[in-house]
Amino acid sequence: MRTTTIVLYLILTTLFTSCNSDIFIDDFITEYPDTCYVEKGKPFKLNFDSDNWNISSMEGVAINTFDYTIYDLQGNPIYNYFPLLHEGETGIIYYESTYYAFRIEKRNNRELEIICVKNLVNHPIAFSIIVGNEYYHKEINVSLKPTSKFVIDKVEYDFENDFYYSDYVVEQVDGITVNNSGSEGGPVTLNFYPFKNSLRKIEFYPDDYDSFNNLDKILGENLAEIPIPDIVDGKPVMGNTKVKFGLKEQSFWTGRLDKDFVVSTTVQPGETKKIEVYNNIEEFHVNYKVHASNPDTGEECVFTGRLSSKDPFDYLMIFP
Repeated sequence: MRTTTIVLYLILTTLFTSCNSDIFIDDFITEYPDTCYVEKGKPFKLNFDSDNWNISSMEGVAINTFDYTIYDLQGNPIYNYFPLLHEGETGIIYYESTYYAFRIEKRNNRELEIICVKNLVNHPIAFSIIVGNEYYHKEINVSLKPTSKFVIDKVEYDFENDFYYSDYVVEQVDGITVNNSGSEGGPVTLNFYPFKNSLRKIEFYPDDYDSFNNLDKILGENLAEIPIPDIVDGKPVMGNTKVKFGLKEQSFWTGRLDKDFVVSTTVQPGETKKIEVYNNIEEFHVNYKVHASNPDTGEECVFTGRLSSKDPFDYLMIFP
């Protein structure tokens, strides 16, 4: 009888141990939100109920496996691929792309902390952290809120070494050929308005086109204005003229010329005349440096390139 009791006890113990193992393999975390909303300066902490879990992977359209590195708590690199951190293994996963970065910190086996370093994209970045063990996995959804943008601190132009100026440029703004050879009505007079559509045109030629084309992420969708030089007596002068930094080509009316200014010419009877009207242009090119910094992260960046400007200042009428 005693032998039977012992055998029965061992069977029941084995049975319940097996059942408990099956029950608790998925109970490493029981409470977590549908989405962890993470913002700069406010880490999101997840609490686990047991230590039988790893960080298997990260998933999402915003995640590139080449953009993250893994370190132990002493800063030494860990060369894991799958899982990223094993059961019982602590460490820090650092993810950084050009416009967003975050950290996933596992400093002990019962907590996981998600930290937003930056998100310059103009919308939340969504991805998932897959945690689990050899039996069961769970998906932790994360949303990184956008962080503050860079602000422009200073704009520099290299007038001493890289400034080019010319006022010998012309651009045609109107033209016509009039054949008055068969007319019996006398001379024909034509009026031209050489400054009607005379706009100043500026263009940025950035050294880094990728950064320039993504300035809405770096500086914000409402692009900042920067001062640009004007020309006074053939010399560059910093006045009150500003343009948006981030639009490659811009045209604007300066008020320098009279749009209603009219110039006339007459074609006499029996005459054929070709008439061309031009604007005289002041043109300059100069190298620029735009310094910007992020008030939250302390990051600094410098945008460099060349600014081109063409500004009408007079007209020319010819009869070729």
